[in-house]
Amino acid sequence: MWKTKNTKILLEDYFLTVRKDRVELPDGAVIDDFYTVTIPDTAIVCALTAEGNVLLKTEYRYACGAEVVECPGGMFEKDETDPLSVAKRELLEETGYESNDWTYLGQTLDSTSKLSARVHLFLAKNCEKTGRQHLDANEHLTVTEICLERAVDMVMNGTICANSTAHLILKAARIMNL
Repeated sequence: MWKTKNTKILLEDYFLTVRKDRVELPDGAVIDDFYTVTIPDTAIVCALTAEGNVLLKTEYRYACGAEVVECPGGMFEKDETDPLSVAKRELLEETGYESNDWTYLGQTLDSTSKLSARVHLFLAKNCEKTGRQHLDANEHLTVTEICLERAVDMVMNGTICANSTAHLILKAARIMNL
């Protein structure tokens, strides 16, 4: 087990905390500058329409410098603790769709060596358009509807390359017997 010998917070904000730790490994070796990044947990949704199509969003991701295809979702806001509530809120805000048929598929971790956030995965079936998007001021995204089998192909050919989205689509496809 790794032992933390010293911790220094380099940056602390709700959206991001950067920490520099001095850690001792089980073999006695010491790492003087092990950095970790903490961001809020997120929830994402594989949203399926009654026809079995999946809703995907395409959004420019500045850190990646590219348009990224992802499942709808977003981070927990302050005082939010229920992953399902976050998933429902984000689905409605980003797509204008809602569902009454939700399944929790567990959680996944992105970039496990440095990033501590958990991503909660949901499958929402029989999604229906009930309103319009309510995007945050800094969100600029488009929503497309494609068959789940095509989304799996997009994961396999690298068009969908966001880890948590790829993980979720493959889990959903297995559950839906694709």
